[in-house]
Amino acid sequence: MFGRHVACVCVLTALPLLQLSPGDAVKGRALIESSKCLDCHRIGETGSRLGPDLSEIGKLRSSDLLQRAIVTPDAEVLPEHRFVRVVTRDGTSVTGKLLNQDAFSIQLIDAREQLKSYLKSNLREHAILEKGLMPSYEGKLTAQQIADIVSYLESLKGLEK
Repeated sequence: MFGRHVACVCVLTALPLLQLSPGDAVKGRALIESSKCLDCHRIGETGSRLGPDLSEIGKLRSSDLLQRAIVTPDAEVLPEHRFVRVVTRDGTSVTGKLLNQDAFSIQLIDAREQLKSYLKSNLREHAILEKGLMPSYEGKLTAQQIADIVSYLESLKGLEK
């Protein structure tokens, strides 16, 4: 439903890292802007609110963690970035970012950034997805392209106060 480009910055500590050469942040920014990253992620005022906001990711994650998130995004999906799939009584399936749930309802944001609320009693089924929707870019990007993207993401420190 969202395609294979929903992204999530994740953490993994067990996998070895590629030995990256120094990245070029300008090239990394161009790669992010020319790809579908901003269909889900937000940087500043650009992009979607569906996936994690990357505006301050350089303050929050090391280069190792950023690299791992690109290569193995399903290794760990943080609870605040979980997605949920609901199936209504008429068989309509909707997947979105889980915003809230309680004993009676589930609230999510869908691919068009619309807020949706469903009464659990009106659903055929619902499930919180354990894996993120971001694909792995291992083998799809060169080591240099990954280094460039990591370099750009490291530079994202948000607004300095």
